Amino acid sequence: MDTKKHKLLFNIISPGYNWFFNSQSRNYTRTVSKYFDKLDVPRGGRILDVGCGTGALTHVLVERGYTVIGVDIAGMMMRYGIKRGLDCRYGNIVEGLDFEDNSFDLVTFAYVAHGMDREKRKKLFLEAARLSRGKVLFHDYSSHRSIVIDIIEYLEGGDYFNFIRTGLSEMQDAFKSVEVVRLKKHNSWYICTI
Repeated sequence: MDTKKHKLLFNIISPGYNWFFNSQSRNYTRTVSKYFDKLDVPRGGRILDVGCGTGALTHVLVERGYTVIGVDIAGMMMRYGIKRGLDCRYGNIVEGLDFEDNSFDLVTFAYVAHGMDREKRKKLFLEAARLSRGKVLFHDYSSHRSIVIDIIEYLEGGDYFNFIRTGLSEMQDAFKSVEVVRLKKHNSWYICTI
Protein backbone atom coordinates (compact mmCIF):
# COMPACT_ATOMS: atom_id res chain seq x y z
CA MET A 1 0.00 0.00 0.00
CA ASP A 2 1.38 3.40 -0.80
CA THR A 3 1.77 5.93 1.98
CA LYS A 4 -0.98 8.28 0.77
CA LYS A 5 -3.56 5.49 0.60
CA HIS A 6 -2.45 4.14 3.98
CA LYS A 7 -2.73 7.55 5.58
CA LEU A 8 -6.16 8.18 4.04
CA LEU A 9 -7.48 4.75 5.04
CA PHE A 10 -6.38 5.07 8.66
CA ASN A 11 -7.66 8.63 8.95
CA ILE A 12 -11.06 7.42 7.69
CA ILE A 13 -11.27 4.42 10.03
CA SER A 14 -9.89 6.26 13.09
CA PRO A 15 -13.27 6.71 14.88
CA GLY A 16 -14.03 3.00 14.58
CA TYR A 17 -10.48 2.06 15.49
CA ASN A 18 -10.70 4.26 18.58
CA TRP A 19 -13.77 2.33 19.65
CA PHE A 20 -11.45 -0.65 20.33
CA PHE A 21 -8.96 1.34 22.44
CA ASN A 22 -9.97 -0.25 25.77
CA SER A 23 -9.85 -3.83 24.48
CA GLN A 24 -6.53 -3.15 22.72
CA SER A 25 -5.13 -1.68 25.95
CA ARG A 26 -6.24 -4.76 27.93
CA ASN A 27 -4.61 -7.08 25.39
CA TYR A 28 -1.37 -5.08 25.38
CA THR A 29 -1.38 -4.97 29.19
CA ARG A 30 -1.59 -8.78 29.39
CA THR A 31 1.17 -9.22 26.81
CA VAL A 32 3.46 -6.56 28.30
CA SER A 33 2.96 -7.95 31.82
CA LYS A 34 3.93 -11.42 30.65
CA TYR A 35 6.84 -10.74 28.26
CA PHE A 36 8.21 -7.21 28.66
CA ASP A 37 11.13 -8.26 30.86
CA LYS A 38 12.63 -10.02 27.81
CA LEU A 39 13.31 -6.57 26.33
CA ASP A 40 15.73 -5.37 29.06
CA VAL A 41 14.36 -1.82 29.01
CA PRO A 42 15.68 0.12 32.02
CA ARG A 43 13.13 1.35 34.52
CA GLY A 44 11.79 4.69 33.29
CA GLY A 45 13.51 4.17 29.92
CA ARG A 46 12.68 5.95 26.66
CA ILE A 47 10.50 4.12 24.13
CA LEU A 48 9.45 5.09 20.62
CA ASP A 49 6.11 3.57 19.55
CA VAL A 50 5.98 3.77 15.74
CA GLY A 51 2.51 3.50 14.23
CA CYS A 52 0.98 4.41 17.57
CA GLY A 53 -2.51 4.86 16.13
CA THR A 54 -4.94 5.91 18.85
CA GLY A 55 -2.30 5.22 21.50
CA ALA A 56 -3.24 1.88 23.10
CA LEU A 57 0.30 0.48 23.37
CA THR A 58 1.74 3.93 24.12
CA HIS A 59 -0.76 4.27 26.98
CA VAL A 60 0.11 0.86 28.46
CA LEU A 61 3.84 1.64 28.41
CA VAL A 62 3.34 5.10 29.95
CA GLU A 63 1.25 3.47 32.71
CA ARG A 64 4.23 1.20 33.45
CA GLY A 65 6.44 4.25 34.03
CA TYR A 66 8.25 4.59 30.70
CA THR A 67 8.77 7.81 28.76
CA VAL A 68 7.03 7.07 25.47
CA ILE A 69 6.76 9.03 22.26
CA GLY A 70 4.24 7.74 19.73
CA VAL A 71 4.54 8.56 16.03
CA ASP A 72 2.10 7.93 13.21
CA ILE A 73 1.34 9.23 9.73
CA ALA A 74 -2.42 9.31 10.32
CA GLY A 75 -3.23 12.54 12.14
CA MET A 76 -6.81 11.55 12.90
CA MET A 77 -5.56 8.42 14.70
CA MET A 78 -3.02 10.40 16.73
CA ARG A 79 -5.67 12.93 17.68
CA TYR A 80 -7.24 10.34 19.99
CA GLY A 81 -3.91 9.62 21.67
CA ILE A 82 -3.23 13.33 22.13
CA LYS A 83 -6.69 13.75 23.73
CA ARG A 84 -5.64 11.07 26.20
CA GLY A 85 -2.61 13.14 27.17
CA LEU A 86 -0.09 11.00 25.28
CA ASP A 87 2.95 12.40 23.46
CA CYS A 88 1.90 11.52 19.89
CA ARG A 89 3.60 13.18 16.93
CA TYR A 90 3.47 13.05 13.16
CA GLY A 91 6.23 10.95 11.65
CA ASN A 92 6.97 8.68 8.71
CA ILE A 93 9.54 6.03 9.66
CA VAL A 94 10.30 5.24 6.01
CA GLU A 95 11.31 8.84 5.33
CA GLY A 96 13.29 9.00 8.58
CA LEU A 97 12.40 10.50 11.93
CA ASP A 98 13.84 13.62 13.49
CA PHE A 99 15.53 11.97 16.48
CA GLU A 100 19.23 11.54 17.22
CA ASP A 101 20.93 8.17 16.77
CA ASN A 102 20.43 5.81 19.73
CA SER A 103 17.71 8.02 21.23
CA PHE A 104 15.57 5.19 22.61
CA ASP A 105 16.00 2.15 24.82
CA LEU A 106 13.37 0.41 22.70
CA VAL A 107 11.63 1.07 19.39
CA THR A 108 8.27 -0.70 18.97
CA PHE A 109 5.98 -1.40 16.04
CA ALA A 110 2.54 -2.94 16.57
CA TYR A 111 1.03 -4.24 13.32
CA VAL A 112 3.07 -1.90 11.13
CA ALA A 113 5.63 -4.00 9.25
CA HIS A 114 3.13 -6.27 7.48
CA GLY A 115 1.49 -3.26 5.81
CA MET A 116 4.68 -2.18 4.04
CA ASP A 117 6.32 -3.70 0.98
CA ARG A 118 9.82 -5.21 1.29
CA GLU A 119 11.67 -2.08 0.23
CA LYS A 120 9.84 0.03 2.82
CA ARG A 121 10.44 -2.65 5.46
CA LYS A 122 14.18 -2.47 4.73
CA LYS A 123 14.09 1.29 5.34
CA LEU A 124 11.98 0.73 8.47
CA PHE A 125 14.53 -1.79 9.80
CA LEU A 126 17.46 0.57 9.14
CA GLU A 127 15.76 3.55 10.78
CA ALA A 128 14.66 1.48 13.78
CA ALA A 129 18.22 0.20 14.26
CA ARG A 130 19.54 3.77 14.04
CA LEU A 131 17.13 5.00 16.71
CA SER A 132 17.44 2.14 19.20
CA ARG A 133 20.16 1.59 21.78
CA GLY A 134 19.71 -2.16 21.57
CA LYS A 135 16.29 -3.69 20.89
CA VAL A 136 13.52 -3.30 18.34
CA LEU A 137 10.16 -4.98 18.92
CA PHE A 138 7.72 -5.95 16.18
CA HIS A 139 4.31 -7.05 17.46
CA ASP A 140 2.82 -8.47 14.27
CA TYR A 141 1.28 -11.42 12.48
CA SER A 142 2.81 -14.89 12.53
CA SER A 143 2.82 -17.28 9.58
CA HIS A 144 -0.37 -19.00 10.81
CA ARG A 145 -3.20 -17.80 8.61
CA SER A 146 -6.82 -17.03 9.36
CA ILE A 147 -9.47 -16.50 6.71
CA VAL A 148 -10.79 -13.43 8.57
CA ILE A 149 -7.33 -11.83 8.80
CA ASP A 150 -6.63 -12.77 5.17
CA ILE A 151 -9.80 -10.99 4.01
CA ILE A 152 -9.19 -7.88 6.12
CA GLU A 153 -5.57 -7.61 5.01
CA TYR A 154 -6.50 -8.22 1.36
CA LEU A 155 -8.99 -5.34 1.56
CA GLU A 156 -6.41 -3.13 3.29
CA GLY A 157 -4.02 -3.69 0.39
CA GLY A 158 -0.77 -3.97 2.35
CA ASP A 159 1.96 -6.58 2.00
CA TYR A 160 0.56 -9.01 4.58
CA PHE A 161 0.81 -12.11 2.37
CA ASN A 162 4.50 -11.53 1.64
CA PHE A 163 5.18 -10.52 5.24
CA ILE A 164 3.87 -13.77 6.70
CA ARG A 165 6.08 -15.72 4.28
CA THR A 166 9.31 -13.70 4.42
CA GLY A 167 9.06 -11.16 7.26
CA LEU A 168 11.03 -13.22 9.76
CA SER A 169 13.87 -13.93 7.32
CA GLU A 170 13.95 -10.24 6.37
CA MET A 171 14.35 -9.35 10.05
CA GLN A 172 17.05 -12.01 10.46
CA ASP A 173 18.94 -10.43 7.56
CA ALA A 174 18.59 -6.92 9.02
CA PHE A 175 19.34 -7.53 12.72
CA LYS A 176 22.02 -9.30 14.73
CA SER A 177 19.45 -11.69 16.21
CA VAL A 178 15.68 -12.20 16.30
CA GLU A 179 13.81 -13.99 19.07
CA VAL A 180 10.24 -15.01 18.23
CA VAL A 181 7.75 -15.13 21.09
CA ARG A 182 4.44 -16.68 20.08
CA LEU A 183 1.62 -14.70 21.67
CA LYS A 184 -1.45 -16.31 20.13
CA LYS A 185 -1.92 -18.48 17.09
CA HIS A 186 -1.87 -15.58 14.61
CA ASN A 187 0.56 -13.10 16.18
CA SER A 188 4.02 -12.97 17.70
CA TRP A 189 6.60 -10.68 19.16
CA TYR A 190 9.76 -10.43 17.07
CA ILE A 191 12.46 -9.16 19.45
CA CYS A 192 15.31 -7.87 17.31
CA THR A 193 18.76 -7.07 18.68
CA ILE A 194 20.87 -4.56 16.73
